[in-house]
Amino acid sequence: MSDVTKNVYSESSQTPNQSEELFEFIRSIRRYSKDYRVIHMHFSILDRLHQQPHHRRIIATSFNKLINSYEGKIFWLQNFDFFFICKGCTLTQLEQVKIDALRAVEDSPILKQIISQNKDDELCDWYDLGIDYERFLSLVEDIHKNPFQDPSKEQENAPSLQKLMSSLGSDTDKIKTKKITANPINKIIDPSPTVTKNKPRTVPNYEHIFPKNVTPPMGPIQLDKLERNFTTMDMSGLISQQNICVVVDNLPPQVVYTKKYISLYEVNNSILPGYDISADKWLFQRLTKTFDLRLMKALRDNNSFPDQVLSININVSTVLSKEFDKFIAKQKQVSPHPMVFEITLFDIMSNINEYFQAQEKLDKLGCKICICQMDIQSLYVLNRELLNVDFLKIRWNQIYQTVLSHSDKQRISQVINDHGKMRIALSNCDSKQSLKFGDSVGIVMYSGFEIDKLQGLPSGP
Repeated sequence: MSDVTKNVYSESSQTPNQSEELFEFIRSIRRYSKDYRVIHMHFSILDRLHQQPHHRRIIATSFNKLINSYEGKIFWLQNFDFFFICKGCTLTQLEQVKIDALRAVEDSPILKQIISQNKDDELCDWYDLGIDYERFLSLVEDIHKNPFQDPSKEQENAPSLQKLMSSLGSDTDKIKTKKITANPINKIIDPSPTVTKNKPRTVPNYEHIFPKNVTPPMGPIQLDKLERNFTTMDMSGLISQQNICVVVDNLPPQVVYTKKYISLYEVNNSILPGYDISADKWLFQRLTKTFDLRLMKALRDNNSFPDQVLSININVSTVLSKEFDKFIAKQKQVSPHPMVFEITLFDIMSNINEYFQAQEKLDKLGCKICICQMDIQSLYVLNRELLNVDFLKIRWNQIYQTVLSHSDKQRISQVINDHGKMRIALSNCDSKQSLKFGDSVGIVMYSGFEIDKLQGLPSGP
C-alpha cells in the first residue's frame, strides 16, 4: 500500500485562524491565477451550537475529496467563515461539495430559516481568480490587516449578508447582529451573550421558526429511533399496494403496473406521532434509504410479487448496492415482467453522475424508471429522453384547478402529447376532480384512492 501524503490544508481540528496563510497563498499565485476558483462560505452566521470542532471536521471532509485532485486548500477564519481554493475544478463539483458542507449543519435553526426563505445562495461567494483576482486579493488584504477589527469601527455600508440576517424573523422577534463590512471576519452573533431586564436581547430567538400550530420536523434523534425500530420490526403491516391504471371514457380501470410501498402515513402515526417525517428533505432521504432495504427484504423473504408488473420507490444509491442485486435476482426468478423503479427528481439531481450509473445498470437489467412526485409545471422543462426515463408521475394538487389558465392547460396538453400519453401518470388522485382535471389535459394513467374505489378496492388512510 502506498503512503498517502498528509495535506495540512485538510486538517480541521485545530483552532481556525488561517488568515495569514490565506494571504500568503493568494499572493503566491498572482502570476498564474488562471483556472483557480474560490468559494467563501459565511458560516459565521451560525449559532455557537453549530460552530463546534466536530462541525468543522465534517465540513472539511466534504471538501477533502477535491483537495488532492484539484490542488484544493481550505482556510478557516476566526469567525468560522472559510475559503476553499482549487484549480481546474468544475462549478458542478464545487456546488456538490457546498451542498455536502451545508448538510453538516442542516439542523441549525438559522440555516433552516435561510433556506426556507430561498436565500441559501447568499451563504457563499464565488470567485474566478482568472477574472476576479484583484477584487479577491483586496478582500484578503483587508482580512489580513484587520483580523480582529472592532465591529463598532466598521463602515456604514453593510454587505448582502447583513441584509440577509436582518430579514430573518419579524420586526419584534429578530436576530440581533452587529454591523459587518464587505469582509465579514467578525462574529455576527455575540459569542458570550447576556440577557438582562435592562438590556436588549442579544441571543437568537428561534420561537418564530416553528409556530406552535405547526408539526415539528423529524430530527436526527427521531430518525435514529425510527431506524432502530425498523431493524426488528415486521414490515408486512406497513406495506401498502396501489395499482396504476388507464382510465378512459368511464371504462373500468385497466391495470398497467402495481406499486408496493411503505406507508409513510402509518409510519408517522404509529411509530413517530407528533413529528413530520418528511419536513427535512435530507433526513427524509436518509430515511427512505432505510425504507428501500426493508421493503426489498420483505418482498424477497415473503415472495410477495404481483402477477403483473411491480413498481417500488427506490433511491439512486440503493440501486448500486449489494442488497439491490439480491432483490432483483429473486424478482427475476419469480416474475417474467420488468420492474418499474420510481425515483424522485431531487434524488436524481443530488448526484447526477451516480444517477447515470444507476440508470445504465437498470437498463441492462431490462428495468424501467419513473420520476415521481413531480409538479405539473416540471413537464415544461424536463427532458425525459435526456435522463433516459420511461415514465413521469405528476402529483395531483387541488390548486391546479384554480391557478392554471386555459392557455396553461393547452400547453400542458401539448407537452403530454409530445412525451406520449402512456408515459405520464397522475398520482394521489383522491377525488373525481382529479380525474376531471387529468382528462382535460390528456392524461390517461392514474393512481390514488379514487382509482381504488373505481376498482372496488378498499381506500387507504
